[in-house]
Amino acid sequence: MRPAPLVVEKEAMGPEGADWVARELRAALAGGGRASLALSGGSTPGPVYRELATRDVPWERVDFYFVDERFVPPDHPESNYLLAEEALFKPLGVPPPHIFRMQGERTDREQAASDYEKLLPPVLDVVVLGMGEDGHTASLFPGHSALQEKERRVLAVVGPKPPPWRMTLTLPVLQSARKVLGLVSGAGKRDMVRRVLAGEDLPAAQVEQAQWMMDRAAAGQQ
Repeated sequence: MRPAPLVVEKEAMGPEGADWVARELRAALAGGGRASLALSGGSTPGPVYRELATRDVPWERVDFYFVDERFVPPDHPESNYLLAEEALFKPLGVPPPHIFRMQGERTDREQAASDYEKLLPPVLDVVVLGMGEDGHTASLFPGHSALQEKERRVLAVVGPKPPPWRMTLTLPVLQSARKVLGLVSGAGKRDMVRRVLAGEDLPAAQVEQAQWMMDRAAAGQQ
């Protein structure tokens, strides 16, 4: 059964999202081993990451991965890594061996995707996703052949907006993750939120275990 969405005030998205991620990470770490956290980019996750850096989590036992990345250098304004570095990694002082970055600066895109597959754990513990106005999540866009992929775990794909080339986890990876938080905000996504929660054949709807957290505007409550 698809979890009921969590609707919060816009200014509460950062703290509430951080609390959710921190709680699930602590649960994943309860057995004494390591835990994996996969991060997405975009404007909505940023406040969550900044708040998350202040939460009490045994960060020395967390490994960081990425949901998707544009094929740009890590210091590029469009880089998802840059957002995570500034909002989370630097404040926490995460050592480089615990950060598994998608290498968007590489020119051989297919090989870059293949190499990232080898870095992924069998199952991700906690994943943070966003949702676009077209219903895409990660860099999995409506109607794209990547949605049919069953074997590969990471693909190089072309998106509809510049910079077009991206690297993304595939649906089997996202669907097998233990916990997934989906973040969405803004009235412009209200109709798409309704369609995703109704289970329409859209990429964001295919990650059925995702717990969606949204502000009132996205939920159509204002």
